[in-house]
Amino acid sequence: MYGIEDNGNLVALLCMNFLVLDAGSAIYIPADGIHAYLTGNIIECMARSNNVINTGFCPRADRDDIDLFVNALTFRQHDPEEPILKRQKSEKSINGRTDVFKPPVSEFNMLFTALVAGEEETVKEIKGPSIAVAISGRGRMTAGGKDFDIGEGSIYFIGQGVEVKFSAKDTLQVYRAYVE
Repeated sequence: MYGIEDNGNLVALLCMNFLVLDAGSAIYIPADGIHAYLTGNIIECMARSNNVINTGFCPRADRDDIDLFVNALTFRQHDPEEPILKRQKSEKSINGRTDVFKPPVSEFNMLFTALVAGEEETVKEIKGPSIAVAISGRGRMTAGGKDFDIGEGSIYFIGQGVEVKFSAKDTLQVYRAYVE
């Protein structure tokens, strides 16, 4: 947590909704959305951008122009439920163990595959490239006719048009951002 003397506390109290997310939840932050993660593990996937502005919680030497930051925000009030993305069953899943989060942008979607020991999942070909990140567990991934060990912290680039099969040695959770 941040100390009482941190100026970011005032910004958080006045300008931000406080959300507590369950493991496996997802949110969408619009381009003008001020946000901060206070605790926990996250996967953050950003749309194309050349306008990331760092301020508030960064050391003073690393901060961008504060006026630019203030001008970039809309200060439009958002309902706390607005950013929550609904988990949906993925049509790319063969065995029903992969869900999808679909943010309201065209740049990407996020698949989430969750398996327990001994389970398998096959994810159909995707028309664009993707990046898979294993956040827990261990197992095997078969892609393009090759087998790979996959486990917590593994990151793989998967080219377009490649079917992927996951098999779990113990609980295996994999997020996969993709473009189509």
